Amino acid sequence: MELYATVVYVVSYELLKILGVQDDTQAKMENAEEMTFAVVTAKFFHSNYVKTRYFCKRLGLFPAILSNSRLNRRLHKIPWTCRHALFRFLALLFKQDFESKIFAVDSFPIACCQKNRVDKRKLFLEKSYLGFAASKKRYFCGIKVHMLVTG
Repeated sequence: MELYATVVYVVSYELLKILGVQDDTQAKMENAEEMTFAVVTAKFFHSNYVKTRYFCKRLGLFPAILSNSRLNRRLHKIPWTCRHALFRFLALLFKQDFESKIFAVDSFPIACCQKNRVDKRKLFLEKSYLGFAASKKRYFCGIKVHMLVTG
């Protein structure tokens, strides 16, 4: 985990430097540290900030770690283009690590509401969000998530 966090920190630091994103002068944590924290949280701790903060404090990964709410607010202030660029680069970097280039694609629906409640919905108002889940043999309103997984 420490090696992974170090690689992610270096990549995010260089990426933010290339994109010209400046850290706040009063900030205790750099933007690269916050992005590293988010990636480590998603990868190893199933997006549980409390567990990640505990382990990162014990391992000494970040010298001054913020509280959960402050960290969440700071993460949302980082532009989406920076986060997207980091995820794309990390995917490219770690995809080359696998010797067997075997991947599986799967999709599943995330329903906002069922078809009988379509008239009362406030989200997903376009017709493109109406779909059919073949495995459940019913219609739904929402989005369909496509996943690419390795062995």
